[in-house]
Amino acid sequence: MKKARTILSARLLLSLAFLGALGGGQVPAFGEPLRIAYTATALVYGPLWISQEARILKKYNVDVDKLLYIAGGTPSTQALIAGEVDIAFTAAGAVVSANLSGSDVVLVGATIDILPFEVWAAPTIRDPSQLKGTRMGVSRLGATSDFVGRYVLKKWGLKPGADVVIFQTGGIPEVFAALKGGSIQSGVIDTGPFTVQAQAEGFVRLADVSAMGLPYVFGPFAARQSFLKKQPDLVTRFIKAYVEGIYRFKTEKRLALEAIEKYTKVKITPVTEQIYETYATRYVKRVPEATSEGIQTILDEIAENRPIPAGTKPERFVESRFIKEVVQTGFVDALYKGR
Repeated sequence: MKKARTILSARLLLSLAFLGALGGGQVPAFGEPLRIAYTATALVYGPLWISQEARILKKYNVDVDKLLYIAGGTPSTQALIAGEVDIAFTAAGAVVSANLSGSDVVLVGATIDILPFEVWAAPTIRDPSQLKGTRMGVSRLGATSDFVGRYVLKKWGLKPGADVVIFQTGGIPEVFAALKGGSIQSGVIDTGPFTVQAQAEGFVRLADVSAMGLPYVFGPFAARQSFLKKQPDLVTRFIKAYVEGIYRFKTEKRLALEAIEKYTKVKITPVTEQIYETYATRYVKRVPEATSEGIQTILDEIAENRPIPAGTKPERFVESRFIKEVVQTGFVDALYKGR
């Protein structure tokens, strides 16, 4: 009897697979595994968290057992190159550098076109000129926060590494902890719960980098070209799920705040709700494309420290066809219809 049931179950599964093939065969009957990493407990990853928490990935038959947290752009990009993850929400600068060094990693998309970061300092520091001879905290060397720190120091006429020591802490929460503990005198923090805490505890905001108008590829997701060629349908379904996650992030405040609180482990307050609104309405794009202007900013920064082959264009570092195809089908317009 048991054997007969086993045979019957096997035949039923085969029949379902056959019917799925007749129906177009685009979406498999069962979720395909996908390993996804993100690099920080930052609000830019809110749409990704919602994609997982609201089972949107499951809806598109993408099976993500758990989102992997790998602090810092360089370690997460290394995990991508090693094949430990399939898609990494990482630092664009780390991806571009790895590509220039011969890796086949490319940007697939990006969530934001600017840098929602702030530079905070100890209460005794009121002007950037007072940073000379001090230490500035970033998450990791090579991470986006590292780029931001170096960028603002140069804008202020200070030399990174000479006038101000760049100190890596391991993550944004650790930057804030180091600032509170006094081991650093300033820190680069993404706009979010920790900038709210910094203000509440009397630290001084020296810069709002988002207001500087610098185009950048922020909240990007990357993959290896070999993976994109091998699994194009899976990549397309992931992008659909992520685009819907963006939509839900923008339109379902309660869901978004619950995800933010869970992943950041910081209680939501009226102030952090306001920050969420800024991300949802101003920062996060409907269509997560990586722009050429943003990539060029990264290339210009890298070129100050290493030679870049003549004729290198931003298009080398991005594979945009998947997002373009999703847009062309009318998928995004259908989500926002009536809004």
